[in-house]
Amino acid sequence: MIVFLNSILVFVLIYYVQKNVQELWCNAVSKNEKVFYIVFTLVHFAMSLAFVLLLDTLPNNDPEKYYNAAVAADNWWELFSVGGFVVSFLIYPLVKLKITIEVLFLLFATISFKGFLEYFKLISLEKIVKKKLLLGVFFLIPSIHFWTGFLGKEALLFLLMVFILKKVKHQFFDWVLVVCFALVFIIRPHVFFMLLLGLLVSILFDTNFSKKIKLKIVLIVSCITLVLIPVAFKYFLKIDTVNLAAIQEFFYGLAEHGEANGNSKIDILDTSIISRIFYLLFMPLPFLYSIKNSFQLVTSIENLYYVVICGLIIKKLIKNKFKISVLSFDHKFALLSSIFLIVLFGSYLYNLGLGNRMRIMFFPYIFYFLITYKKTRALNEKEIN
Repeated sequence: MIVFLNSILVFVLIYYVQKNVQELWCNAVSKNEKVFYIVFTLVHFAMSLAFVLLLDTLPNNDPEKYYNAAVAADNWWELFSVGGFVVSFLIYPLVKLKITIEVLFLLFATISFKGFLEYFKLISLEKIVKKKLLLGVFFLIPSIHFWTGFLGKEALLFLLMVFILKKVKHQFFDWVLVVCFALVFIIRPHVFFMLLLGLLVSILFDTNFSKKIKLKIVLIVSCITLVLIPVAFKYFLKIDTVNLAAIQEFFYGLAEHGEANGNSKIDILDTSIISRIFYLLFMPLPFLYSIKNSFQLVTSIENLYYVVICGLIIKKLIKNKFKISVLSFDHKFALLSSIFLIVLFGSYLYNLGLGNRMRIMFFPYIFYFLITYKKTRALNEKEIN
């Protein structure tokens, strides 16, 4: 029975992936686009498989922690939490049906695969492959798929953030958007607050919203924040009383945790937030950092790509006289949310490996902005003129 259930789930997932890849292949307008879809799919699931094979060698093995917690639980609801072991809560029914951890990896890799498919629709990938191939390389970066293809929060978070971006792009502020935000809060409360802040600031600086609507939104967001911040502190950060002393104690505890764990630790007490943001975005880099293992070697090569992209984009933005006023609503949201997330993550980054994992929560928004900015800029300038 166990083999049968696992086989059925594997068959369903493979059929879903095969059907979508076939659809992408049939709708592709060029040979390069077809090749891109095949390579993308192979890289995505190969990285998920690589994670499975490397499970026993990883220092912080979250997938096995989530799986074992679900196995040991006596009932479903004891696993429910804000952040923490929410993945254990979600996989509990499947674990009790004896679905193996390897099959769950495939399930979560398929969830993030769906996220990429929805993302490709937002950016018109066929044009990227044809005219902006350098930016398209981002979707073949191994670590992007390594951190979205495993049994963890990132796969779920990535899919939800794509759905949120899709709703924001089309300005569909409906119950689906509310549900997506609520799920993000349950999975990673701090990411929720940064996305909410990004949405709020985007609305406040958008001329299409009346002052009356903006005032209502500010009041709603304020109420949500006042209710959910204590919840996040208590159940996510495990801080019962919100005060400066408790926050400082948590910060020092984080510093001690970073000092005791990982091969690429960053001393958050002796580094500035600016330097940690640089580490978050670009490190490790060859010749600037002592490479200690194959993971860091691969990541350092990937980071060279990010440095090149950053340099080209800064040059182009300066040349084109970048103006915030011509940004569309979705561009404001994507850019501001990315900036807020980068600052947040930079404030407590204590490990390069953690930083590499964090990127999946803001790089997709940054690349959405970079890929679609020129087209929307031209349309908005035309409307203004």
